[in-house]
Amino acid sequence: MKLILAAVALCASLPSFAAEPQPELAKWQENFSDPTTFPTRWHSYGWLPDGKMVSGPTHMHRWWNIEDGVLRGQTFGKLHPSGLQRKVSGTDVRLNCRFKLQEGGMAAIGFNGPNPILEANFHLAGVHIRQNVIRAWDEENLHPKGSPEAEALKKEKKMNRKFIGAAKSEKIELSVDTWHDLVLEMRGRTITARIDGKEVLSYLTNAGDAPKDTVQFAVGGNGSDVTSGWYADIRFEPLTP
Repeated sequence: MKLILAAVALCASLPSFAAEPQPELAKWQENFSDPTTFPTRWHSYGWLPDGKMVSGPTHMHRWWNIEDGVLRGQTFGKLHPSGLQRKVSGTDVRLNCRFKLQEGGMAAIGFNGPNPILEANFHLAGVHIRQNVIRAWDEENLHPKGSPEAEALKKEKKMNRKFIGAAKSEKIELSVDTWHDLVLEMRGRTITARIDGKEVLSYLTNAGDAPKDTVQFAVGGNGSDVTSGWYADIRFEPLTP
């Protein structure tokens, strides 16, 4: 079950996107007040085991909808959850947002950036938030670039990395169907999360100090039900050195 839910963050290879219409990527906010501009700034990701996309420009509405300035995401049973991502720019960064969980649901937020081993924009680190626990997830490169082990994995079309779904866990107590404030920071390699004004997690990542290219959001469930999650009032900004 944990592997299914962790797929929110680990199974998505990140495609190239059209140029971001907003010239400023280092500092922006999103209140989801204009549904017409939403698909030009945000892009969905996620694949099923058979290689078919979970969503895309023509199917994104099944997983994601805007309702009165709130972004609602859904996950459907054992289907791979669909995620959303938006281009960003910065190294030490802060993300603020509000989120709301349904019973059995999960909020997943993370940062992506250049991975020198995979030679691609890929996952750096992030968090999975449930009603009673917050977990930091991380990526670890397995072998040096160009090594015999790395080349062997490339020939086998396997990733030269390991996803760590529960790099660090902390117990929390959150009410469901209630809005909560989240502040997520990446300063150097350390990711720090504060919920409702209280620091709930701090974790030293493997590669979190890489430049950030995209930020990703997803909704997770319990693997058997249709589960919803909500995001609102997202703000992204650089941190003062």
